[in-house]
Amino acid sequence: MNLIQKFYHSFKKFSGNRAFCINGQDIPYAEFHEYINGARELLERKVTGKNNPVGIVCFECIETYAAIFATWFSGNYFIPINPKHPLERNMAMVGNTGARYVFSTKEDVGEVVDANKIELLNINGLKSTVDKEPDAGNEQRMYVLTTSGSTGVPKYVPISLGNVTAYCTAFMQVYPELRSDTSALQTHDHTTDAAFTSYLLPLLAGACIYTLPEGQFKFLSIARLMSDKRVNWVKLTPSVLTYLSPYIQRLDLKHILHFGFGGEALPLSLVQKWQAVFPNAEISNFYGPTEATMNSTFYKFKNLDNVRALNGTIAIGKPFPGVECIIIDKGNNILGPGEDGELCIAGKQIMSGYLNSGNNPFVFFKLNGGGKRFYRTGDIVQMDKDGYYYFTGRVDDQVKIEGYRVNLIEVENAVRNLIPDCKVVAVAHEKIQGLKRLYIFIEGFTGETGEVKQKLISQLPGQMVPEEVLAVPGFPFTSSGKVDRRKLEHDYLLSNY
Repeated sequence: MNLIQKFYHSFKKFSGNRAFCINGQDIPYAEFHEYINGARELLERKVTGKNNPVGIVCFECIETYAAIFATWFSGNYFIPINPKHPLERNMAMVGNTGARYVFSTKEDVGEVVDANKIELLNINGLKSTVDKEPDAGNEQRMYVLTTSGSTGVPKYVPISLGNVTAYCTAFMQVYPELRSDTSALQTHDHTTDAAFTSYLLPLLAGACIYTLPEGQFKFLSIARLMSDKRVNWVKLTPSVLTYLSPYIQRLDLKHILHFGFGGEALPLSLVQKWQAVFPNAEISNFYGPTEATMNSTFYKFKNLDNVRALNGTIAIGKPFPGVECIIIDKGNNILGPGEDGELCIAGKQIMSGYLNSGNNPFVFFKLNGGGKRFYRTGDIVQMDKDGYYYFTGRVDDQVKIEGYRVNLIEVENAVRNLIPDCKVVAVAHEKIQGLKRLYIFIEGFTGETGEVKQKLISQLPGQMVPEEVLAVPGFPFTSSGKVDRRKLEHDYLLSNY
């Protein structure tokens, strides 16, 4: 039985359980399965064969989730289309993946996809009781996501059934506490793999997924849903808690049993501030690039007295079962404990390669008598003597300032020590050709930026002191919920420096 068939049988087994709570409405697994059947029937009347790309305009509704599983149950793979993204970007996704059919719950999506180049399949309210088990093949592709390229051109990441199976198997082995009585919060954009971690795993266990209402202020919606006493499994980016800090005194999250973080470095100070709000939760810090299928490492902890952290950032932990990690220097030499280098990952979770690209992100090593292919993450990490990994920055975060190597994460942490709970981003901007300078952005800061710089001068070596500290009203975000550094640089530096 393959993973897709396991989902099918899980939906049957837990047919009376709640599968989703959307806009306050409970939808049981039996009804969810009828939505899947309806979308699957429509798709199978259109497509022939297997492994066809199928676009889905990802409105936050039950039909979107049903369309994803209908695509998989029919032996095809899904291309997420964000209705908030520009038409040009969405059609580039459609064109590069070859998707001919696109599911949507709305007919009027002309600003989202070009109806002249695809066939729109309307699944609004579509259900069917006609049911059949998915095929038992194992060569199926599951989805294609985009990830940022160094040139600014997106790269397309195809993830297979084998990749997802390896991840789900490892996760359920490490987190057996995820059960059918779990209620999980799904806050992530469907065009990021963080969304899969929030609904795939709970659905496999027969749990219930709470989703965010469309059109409402995201952070307040998250606060409201976390406060629902039935929600006990949460995964967020650290930025979300930073944005919710003004409301911390109003939140009582003692009912939450698991609180996961991912997508960004996790500051120790943030967890120290918030742990009293969810004191009964086991906390996990997850790490993993899109190319390695959701999460590659994890770090579980509950007692902050002995938490593992480096330079104020909590560890990303150890590899999931089946994942192998090494650290290399610029000469591709494998490094040992205590040395900073680029993290490389191997195992069944790793993609086969980028779609329609000659880019080769892999490096080969002979380990234990055999050759092995590792994915180069571009992330700088360090491992301690006990085998725990610590994220210290990106390869491109380690910038050269006047010949000195400077880590942007370290500079940001220095600002956080000065201004607790601040939202801060460091950017290395090429002021003139060949001359880079550091700039610090602090969101919503009303104090004297000059005083911040003077304090940094007294604490940091000269090459780490920013040229300027700028207070900005709000940070722009990418679709994956991370701060968009390029847009900050464009909006505040390129026009002025």
